[in-house]
Amino acid sequence: MYRYRVCVADDCPEAAAVLCEGLRMHNYDAEPAYNGETALSICATGNIDLVLLDVYMPDIDGYEVCRRLKTSPLTHHIPVIFVTVKGEPGDIERGRKLGAIDYITKPYNLPMVMLRVETALRKYYSEDRLCVLTEDLAETQYTDQLTGLRTRQYFLARLQEEMEKAQRHVFPVSCAVFDVDDVRALDEGLGVAPMDDLLVDIAMTLRNQARNCDILARCDFSEFAAVLPHTALDDAVAFAKRIMDEVDGTTFSHPMRPTQALLWSGIVTCLDGAIRGTADDVFRQAMCRLLEAKTSGRDRIVARSLSAA
Repeated sequence: MYRYRVCVADDCPEAAAVLCEGLRMHNYDAEPAYNGETALSICATGNIDLVLLDVYMPDIDGYEVCRRLKTSPLTHHIPVIFVTVKGEPGDIERGRKLGAIDYITKPYNLPMVMLRVETALRKYYSEDRLCVLTEDLAETQYTDQLTGLRTRQYFLARLQEEMEKAQRHVFPVSCAVFDVDDVRALDEGLGVAPMDDLLVDIAMTLRNQARNCDILARCDFSEFAAVLPHTALDDAVAFAKRIMDEVDGTTFSHPMRPTQALLWSGIVTCLDGAIRGTADDVFRQAMCRLLEAKTSGRDRIVARSLSAA
């Protein structure tokens, strides 16, 4: 499988290392550049698919790097995303006029950066650009700013769309919801990890287990959801179990505040599209299964099939 190659241009080695490690965890190749001239040299090799570019650089600034990239026949095609503390409207407009396709301000959260990278690469290198335009993550009103997952509003719209596709083409579609609970410190003296950090890590787990066609969302403070097209009930349960097993086996924020947490899940599957009602109805059914799982004291996953009967 082809691995996209990203140049991370940042004069701060620590910041570059964080981005490079995050990219590699998401199956990208990453190469750091600690000044503008090095970034230009790396891009000129013809082996770079995208640049994450800081504005402040010790030799030539990011704006000049972007200008040179876009005026060179060797590098004009490479998409550029600015990652910088300069986030004023004038700075953003200047970057776009130079040819940058996106602008991420520091301090950033890593899941959001990974989503913006994925969107940029799909937009420039996917064969189906119309599909990419509908998924444009620049529409931040549909993106949860903490985790980088989609919002509940977007999730319900896509669930409705997938249900209608399932009815037309006769395939199953599943809706899985998750809730984080039983968060506990492994060292009472240190206390638990910050909840925001915990939620970001769980969102990363969801992304690692999901397919490209799955739709992931953060629906409430500690609740997550997934639309799983072409997924029968048993496969949806297996998906939920993989996520829960990974979270069960993870110690978050180690060693500063070692913390463990558990997930519960409710799942419903529309059998071959044969379901009456709306996405809200199906989501409500999944939430009922989640509540059943949390109150039954037996299984942490409760799942059922829905049909038109």
